[in-house]
Amino acid sequence: MPIKVDKKTGLINLYNDQISYVIQILDQRYPVQRYFGATLADATTLPPLPTGNHAFAVDPSSAFPYSVTSLPLEYSTIGSGDYRQPGYLIENNVGQLLPILTYTDMTISDHPINPDQFPQTVAPTTAVTTLTLHLADTVSGLKLALNYTLFDQSALILRSTTLTNSGTQPLTIQTANSLQLDLPDDQYEALTFSGTHAHEANPTLAPLRPGIQCQRSLRGTSGPQQQPFMGLARPQTTEFSGDVLGTALVWSGNFQAAVEVDQYAHTRLTIGLEPTTFQWQLTPGTSFQSPEATLAWSDAGFNGLSQVFHDFGNQIQPSLVPAPITVNTWESSLFNVTATTVSQTIQQADDLGIQLVVVDDGWFVNRHGENGQLGDWQVDSVKFPKGLRPLADLAHQKGLKFGLWLEPEMVTTNSQLYQAHPDWALHYQQRSPITARHQLVLDLSRATVRQHLLATITKLIENNHLDYLKWDMNRHLTQVGNEALPSNQQGELYYRYVLGLYALLAQLRARFPKLIIENCSAGGGRLDFGMLAYTNQTWLSDLTDPVDRAVIENGFSYLFPPTCFSTHVSASPNGQNGRVTDLQTRLNLASIGNLGFEMALNCLTGPERQQVRTQIEQVKLWQPSFTQARFYRLRDWRKTPCQAWLLVTPQREQALLFYTSGLSSAVKVPTPLPLHYLEPQCHYLINAQQFSGQTLNQVGLTLPPATHDFASQLIWLKACD
Repeated sequence: MPIKVDKKTGLINLYNDQISYVIQILDQRYPVQRYFGATLADATTLPPLPTGNHAFAVDPSSAFPYSVTSLPLEYSTIGSGDYRQPGYLIENNVGQLLPILTYTDMTISDHPINPDQFPQTVAPTTAVTTLTLHLADTVSGLKLALNYTLFDQSALILRSTTLTNSGTQPLTIQTANSLQLDLPDDQYEALTFSGTHAHEANPTLAPLRPGIQCQRSLRGTSGPQQQPFMGLARPQTTEFSGDVLGTALVWSGNFQAAVEVDQYAHTRLTIGLEPTTFQWQLTPGTSFQSPEATLAWSDAGFNGLSQVFHDFGNQIQPSLVPAPITVNTWESSLFNVTATTVSQTIQQADDLGIQLVVVDDGWFVNRHGENGQLGDWQVDSVKFPKGLRPLADLAHQKGLKFGLWLEPEMVTTNSQLYQAHPDWALHYQQRSPITARHQLVLDLSRATVRQHLLATITKLIENNHLDYLKWDMNRHLTQVGNEALPSNQQGELYYRYVLGLYALLAQLRARFPKLIIENCSAGGGRLDFGMLAYTNQTWLSDLTDPVDRAVIENGFSYLFPPTCFSTHVSASPNGQNGRVTDLQTRLNLASIGNLGFEMALNCLTGPERQQVRTQIEQVKLWQPSFTQARFYRLRDWRKTPCQAWLLVTPQREQALLFYTSGLSSAVKVPTPLPLHYLEPQCHYLINAQQFSGQTLNQVGLTLPPATHDFASQLIWLKACD
């Protein structure tokens, strides 16, 4: 196993051929962080930690000559002399905080943690090594396991904590971070992502400063306002070079990612459950498991870090089988979808080579607008007199798949479900319900609610022979309470809600393993590694304009592989921002990811239909080779609003180059674009011309000047030797 333990010094080197994570058990008392970065062959030569006292620090002793105020602790709390952001806060039965826990033992295995109630983060074929450090408090009986799972072939570690009450009195967990990482200096810039509806995944780089910088969600879900991620990059890091580390929480609920620079210019990074909306009663004999957090590192810049996260994302997705090319009814029909319009769409889709027809919102009873009914999921017999099954059969007869939009977590007060079970919605006692988008949120922490939803969705799938579900969530959580839990456990509901969501999705996947599930939350509002483990693809944004959508896709690409991106062609002018773009520009962008259409196909002209057919045929030709392609950004978002991406197959024998030109100029100047990531010794064929990989990497491909605004190109490169 890739781990070295020096019992004399207490040094533990968890390593592979890309990274080392070095911990020292200091005087058999506290695990401390000693090194994280490129592989370190000999950790025993690390310099000793400084001893002695500091101003405003707790005193060392002759038995332990270190001050915990400045130690780089692996997991810590307040109240014992460490005044930084705590890894955990746990109260005993008299309301006092437990101290910093002390080391007792370690275990090493070649198995992942993969807790049953969480997304499975390690595929069965992925080789890993797991180190668990066991800590304890002898007075309260608390036992804590620090879990570190190193991927043998990747610069990535999974971190989590397991807490067990082996005492006789109840304990209350107030804070339980999944990761705490102490670093010896503050020379970093924090990379974070923020956004809103139709403007997701905007990157920000901010220099660290004394004090705390924080990203968090209080909404009950992970975004899109802030992503459960934080990166720390050395100054001058680019897409292509520089040291950068990043942590992402495998979680779809409230989170907090914080970085603190203390008075000694040391840095502490933490990520885990958001503490003000979380509390857990740890009764004697019970355990609590935190979500897992990824910790990745690269010395190859932001693209290098992205590759680590992409590899992780690809191995946790349910399937990497190329997604069917889709047409969705939403932007063409809105709520006015009918049997006639869907039948026509199926005919048109078949003619163009489209492989999946999705009926979006509006197919069920009393749904003519956002204020319509949610929760009963009964087919509207006026819009669909014979139901949905004949349309599914028509699609299947033509070799197409058939799917539906659904918002299972939501309910409206005018539904039969709410009238029968008002207590099934999250609510506060003796308070009027707070609606958003005219709807309430069902309490997925309750098994009864989940069982009802599973039965309802199962019936829809089986009765209508569905191949696909678009699982949407269009509001965030309010009044997170119920009568099922006692008052001292109401703080557990945010956490329990997400576990309930995971349990429902896991049961659905087990029952229908071939079902394609698209993740959506008014766009990419809940794209995180937790949802990625249960869903095949994600609707990135409700903004389908190719110019703005390319910016959004560029932002999401820092963490997530394009295999999970749903990217659709919509009408022009665009319905969200009114921008006019040509069809080829829209087709080019939508071909990076999972191609689909969000438009009235019958409005295409004859030449446009042929243009669409040609692009679909080309994508079908590319798909098998590019399923696990490497995705690289070739332009810096800080310097240009235009995007340029390179997708390279694993053996680098093929590549796709996508780029946008922005506004055209009267000064027509060609520009070189270095491609960086091709095989230098290969020659590549581009439009019947040969170029050496080395020349394309270092000198670049000459891009012709744009002839009109927002032009784009999608170029296929094939090795010819």
